[in-house]
Amino acid sequence: MYKQFLFIILFFTAFIKGGEISVSISENLVNDYLRLIGDHQIPKGRSGNQSLWSVNKPHVKFLDGSAEFLATILYNKGKVNIKKNIKKNMYVEYNYDKNIIQLTIENPIIKMERKDEFLGKFDLSTLYQEEGLKFQGPRPKAETIKLKTAKGRIEINMNIKKSLIYFEPGIVRVAIDLDYKSSKQ
Repeated sequence: MYKQFLFIILFFTAFIKGGEISVSISENLVNDYLRLIGDHQIPKGRSGNQSLWSVNKPHVKFLDGSAEFLATILYNKGKVNIKKNIKKNMYVEYNYDKNIIQLTIENPIIKMERKDEFLGKFDLSTLYQEEGLKFQGPRPKAETIKLKTAKGRIEINMNIKKSLIYFEPGIVRVAIDLDYKSSKQ
């Protein structure tokens, strides 16, 4: 009985005090997702004058303080073949209302040039940002908790202070800082 009482007291003290709720997205998870999507070959231009763009080996690297998108881009048109390794910065957006975390490629346009002649461009966001690279956020479904106690019913409301984004080696973590308030205060 004493252990049960102690557990309940500790649980509610931690629960009512609040703190941080977070979601961690690992580099491995995102790279597994990109592997499932696979490489892409995209024809661009009018029939008979098309270029073929290929996006090969897309992957991400989560570093301390930043995230990067890497891939090999191949451009083929007639006798012109160009291979370009790209590295683009990524940023993380958290939409609290929708509770969605989205990884976004910064400056997603890839331009191909040869001897100062512009050959074409391709937008990576058409492949990776419209529907992909979105994850569920850390916001709890219930923002109010109703409890029955010996003193009667109490209602506890969540107070969200701010959302935080951490870039750590191998992980991106999105957190919300919150505390709990009794509705009777």
